[in-house]
Amino acid sequence: MSRLMKGLNWLTVGIFGGAILVAWLQPVNFLGDPDWASPAVTLGLVLGLLVIMNAGRWWVSRWQPVTYRRVLLGVLVLIAVTQLIVALNFIDAARADSYFVRSQAIAIAQGKQTWQHYFMIYPNNVNEVLLEAGLIKVSSIFTNNPWPVLNVLRFLWIDTGLLSGLWLLKNSRHWNPAGLYYAGLWLLSMPIYAYGVFEYTDGLVLPLMIDSLALMVASMRLQGWRRWALVVINGLVVGFGVMMKSNLIVLWIAVVLMTVVLWRKRRLSGRQAGSWLLSFLLTLALMFAVMTSWQRQTGYQKQAQTALPVQSWIMMSLNPKSSGQYQSADFQLINRQATSQSKKTVAQKNIKQRLQQMGLSGLIVHFYKKFRVFWATGNFDSFKLTSQWTHAPTWYLNHQRTIQFWVVLGTQGLYLAALIQGGWQLLKSRQWQTTFVALTILGLMTFHVLFWEVEGRYALPLLPGLFLLAASGEARLPRLRWPAASRWLVSWFTVVLAGFSLVSLWQTSQATLLANPVVGLQGDGSYVQTTKLSLGAGQTVTTTMPTSGASETLRLSPLGQLGRVAVTLQAGTHRLKVWHGSPKALTLLHYPLTEARSLKLTIKNIGQKTVAYGGIRSLYSPETGQVTTQSRPYLQYRLSRTALERPLTSSRTSVIMVGGLLLPVLLAIWLIPVDQPLRINGEVKLAKG
Repeated sequence: MSRLMKGLNWLTVGIFGGAILVAWLQPVNFLGDPDWASPAVTLGLVLGLLVIMNAGRWWVSRWQPVTYRRVLLGVLVLIAVTQLIVALNFIDAARADSYFVRSQAIAIAQGKQTWQHYFMIYPNNVNEVLLEAGLIKVSSIFTNNPWPVLNVLRFLWIDTGLLSGLWLLKNSRHWNPAGLYYAGLWLLSMPIYAYGVFEYTDGLVLPLMIDSLALMVASMRLQGWRRWALVVINGLVVGFGVMMKSNLIVLWIAVVLMTVVLWRKRRLSGRQAGSWLLSFLLTLALMFAVMTSWQRQTGYQKQAQTALPVQSWIMMSLNPKSSGQYQSADFQLINRQATSQSKKTVAQKNIKQRLQQMGLSGLIVHFYKKFRVFWATGNFDSFKLTSQWTHAPTWYLNHQRTIQFWVVLGTQGLYLAALIQGGWQLLKSRQWQTTFVALTILGLMTFHVLFWEVEGRYALPLLPGLFLLAASGEARLPRLRWPAASRWLVSWFTVVLAGFSLVSLWQTSQATLLANPVVGLQGDGSYVQTTKLSLGAGQTVTTTMPTSGASETLRLSPLGQLGRVAVTLQAGTHRLKVWHGSPKALTLLHYPLTEARSLKLTIKNIGQKTVAYGGIRSLYSPETGQVTTQSRPYLQYRLSRTALERPLTSSRTSVIMVGGLLLPVLLAIWLIPVDQPLRINGEVKLAKG
């Protein structure tokens, strides 16, 4: 059994090695990923971070226990304050899947039992609707804009992973400095904040692996009813994950397999292991029964003829024209089949054809591409799915791409450093807790890379586990020693690399020129099936359009060419412009430049034929977030400004960023004594190179 555990750890190290290479050399550009710096810049960033963290470990190890606790508490307070600021100031307008979830949850909270067609196609999201409906119903007692409240609750839930990780490290011999490093990673992790304000299942399952591990460890240290209570709670937690996101069945399997391992290692008796396994099975069945009953009570009935079969996702994952991600053409092909059997038949036929087309060599290449999608992006798709906001700071809205560039670069550097540190922990540790994390990582990766559709965000449940491995691994890494002669050499190398990075960043910035910034957007109504807002003769629709800056161009989404309309645009009481013509001719409209932060759009059908525009009818305003009792129409639109091209980022910013990293690296090289002993948890250890 020890050999098996060691083999799993080493296999995961190999996976981390591949992940490091693709994340360094081939980060993914798919579905709106931000711009990437060159590999040389990323390399310099990672090396700099590793040097700083290595020196920081020496520094922190010399603190008294009371100092360590106070600093850690300060970091935890900073995490809480930062999350609260983000939760209140970044309100996702919800698009695509998250829009349907939000809209349906409002309807259920208001007592309506009519389900949108979307949930007949994607029944996997019904359980999240029910959970969110319950939260909206409670929060509606206090406010008709519940989204900031839901953001705060989502952060609180995600932070159970922070507390679980700290508890696990507190009971290890690497508490100082591993606990502080773990909290620091949590503080600086962009995915934590991005998915804290993203209304979908990803944030709900983010902490579950580390929570489950903490519950397993705690239950083994207790006796009697307390032990069994934690075992049952663990089963419910994992079962909840499976109900929210079906790929979390991998975590359930990992818990079951680790129970068997603990029995074979005689950490559990046969009776205990059997009882645990039975408990995990029963709690999963209980969660399934409860959610199924709840679905029926709210009027939901699954339509087998409409739902996408399992085979459709496998077919999509094997599309040789993609890297295994979601493909609209594949979805449309299956969705237009009339029956469940015909959907399965078409999917199975395409699976067979694609396997034959690719052959063994092609399949290996395809799996590599899927592996890259799964592992290469350290922000876990943080910026892909939130492109429109109900509320966000103006400074962010007006400089999104520049901000994202720097944030993604920093996030990618931390991610690569964590993979290196986590790999070291896997090599050195013989604890079953480490193997549990490795087993879950291997399971989830195998599921998506070999069998299922893949996206970067599907790896998100692994993030807290990676942080745990990284924190423990950093505490185990040898301390870097810089003899006098080598200090000068390393310093010169660092300065040269920093200079090269500045040149590379300037080249990247100049090659990526930004123009025509979008300052207002309502894009819902064109996912799965286009939503029509129809206007009969003489009818009118009005939409308020908030902007983040000056605008002069409006794009509409007419559905048809016939008819005649009058389009009026106002800034307050001031009429900017009026257009007359067919809907098709009035798609792209130009008007005098205005600084107004809110525009009013009115479309009136002045002809005899019915006209239609893309849009939504919703129970909440995508502009304000306010919940309404009756659905209202909201047009699709895009507001922009024709601006002069500007670089992705300024040279001044690049100098500040590179200099901000260079200085602590040089301090780390020169200020730490070569022969200074290292303290670990109060004990003096001989420093090793």
